[in-house]
Parts: sequence; C-alpha cells; structure tokens
Amino acid sequence: MPRIKLLVSIALFLTLPLLLSNCVKDNNSLTSTSSDPTAKLAEANDPWKKLKMSRADKEGLPQDRLESLGEIALQSGDYESSLINFMEILKKNPQRYDLHYKVGVIFLIAGQFEAARKELALVLVHQPEMLQAHEALGLVHLQEKKYPLAIEEFQLVLSQEPGRVKSRHLLGVTYLEAGQSAKAVAELKRAVELDRRQVASYIALGQAYTKMKDYPKAIACLKQGLSVDPKNQKLNHQLGMALAGDKRYTEAMDAFLKAGDEAQACNNIGVHYFMAGQYEDAAKCFQRAIELRPTFYDEAKANLQRALEKLHQTHQGGT
Repeated sequence: MPRIKLLVSIALFLTLPLLLSNCVKDNNSLTSTSSDPTAKLAEANDPWKKLKMSRADKEGLPQDRLESLGEIALQSGDYESSLINFMEILKKNPQRYDLHYKVGVIFLIAGQFEAARKELALVLVHQPEMLQAHEALGLVHLQEKKYPLAIEEFQLVLSQEPGRVKSRHLLGVTYLEAGQSAKAVAELKRAVELDRRQVASYIALGQAYTKMKDYPKAIACLKQGLSVDPKNQKLNHQLGMALAGDKRYTEAMDAFLKAGDEAQACNNIGVHYFMAGQYEDAAKCFQRAIELRPTFYDEAKANLQRALEKLHQTHQGGT
C-alpha cells in the first residue's frame, strides 16, 4: 500500500504558487495506483543549458522590460522564460535578492535542488528575515529527504510567525515523511485549525492517522476534508486507504471509485484483501482489474500472480 506522493503532489501543490505570489505574488510488494505534473525544466540536467542558448535574444532589452517579461512568464507558469529573463537582469544587478529568491523557487520547481539551494542560501545571507526564503529552503531539504534540516527551517519560520499555515503544514508533512507520525498529527491538526479549508492538510493528517492504524480518526478527518472539496481525488483515495485498513471494503471501494476508474479501484481493494490474507478475494479483484482495463494488465497481472501463489500455499498448508 504505497504512500501518496506527499512531497510533490501535496507540498509543492500547496506551497510553491503561494511562495511565488508572496514575492510577486508502507511499502509492500503489491502496487496500488494513484501523477503529478511538475517540471517543465526537469529534462535539463544542467540548469544553465537553456539559459546559455537563449541569452543572445535578451541582451539588448532594457532591465524593466526584462523584469516585466519575467513576471508575466512567471504568473503564466512559463518558468523557463521567466528564469531566462531574471538571470539576464542578475548579470548586471547581482544584488537583486528578490530575483534570486524567485530563481531559487523556479529551480526548486524544476527539481534542480543544488541550484535552488545556492540561490536561496545567497538570499538568506543578505536577508535572513525573509520567511518565504526559509520556507522554500525547507522545501528543498524536504525534497532531498534531509528531514532535520527541513524541520529546522520550518520551525524557524514558525518561531517568527506561529500562524503561518504553509510552514505548519510542511512541518507536519516533514515529520510524516520522517516516520514521526505522532508529531505529524500534532502539526497537521494545528494547520487544519488555522485554515479549515486547507485540503492538503486533511489529506496528510488522514495519512498520518492511517499509518498509526487509527482508522476511525483518519476517516473522520478525511470526511471533514471532503465536506470542503467533495470531488477531490486525493482525499477520496486516502479515504479508501483508511476504510480498507478498517476492513470496510464496500465503502472503501466507493471511495476508490471516486478517486479513479474502476480498474484502479479493484486493484487497490485487491491489495488490501491480499494484506489481510484474503487471497481468493484479492485474486478476484486483480482479475476484474485486468478485464476492465487491458492496459492495466502488467500491474494487475503481477498482483494476481502473487495472490494466486499465496492462495496455493495456503491450500497446500491445509492439506
């Protein structure tokens, strides 16, 4: 029962648009299904490669024009164009730490963590009071699984601004990823109290309770989230996980159906049947997933094969 991809699909989804706007603006052998678009620049291993190719077009433009183009590109999500414009300004004005911050966040979105860390560290040397830069640096550490460093950054922000929902949420997510579920619950509950409409915090809190096998609390908080956003697929997926963990398979199936298609739902329920030792029920679910979606064949077939092997072993042991 793999975990939801909190780092990108929750942390980045929740935080990065807000970071930018502040400046401008249990692992098992079976596979349950749950993609998240991230970086337009991710294909480039060298974060400077495209800049070198594009600078000639920018050199004659005045600084205010470059900044205007960069801001327009940033707001429209064209991070590559925004980066090129901002870097051209920084060539002549290296003390524009507001632009260094934006460049750092763009590198973070692109998955260029070393480049992001350098830009954000530079900002914080000169502007240590800039909370959103600490927040972004914490996200870099979180993405790199350097949990103590991420915790330190988020706690620093919260020491200055205890009601900052983004940092409270991200601190909870970091504790969750670090395997400290009880601390995660405490922080995520505070995040929800600060903003009752923050769906990402309900998802993470539900996951934390599910990891602790406190399924009733997981179900309750996820249903609270669904009262805010009834069609949210991630909420419904995590609710399915909690309900299945509580062996409420019919309700779990309904939740999984709202989170994806029927083939995925059957596969996910099959995983939980398998984990509960109900290998015949698991095999039926995996077979149904294959029938519903032949393109799902490899994943469901592998799960079906494992279920059949376990079923065979069980029958042999009983004879």
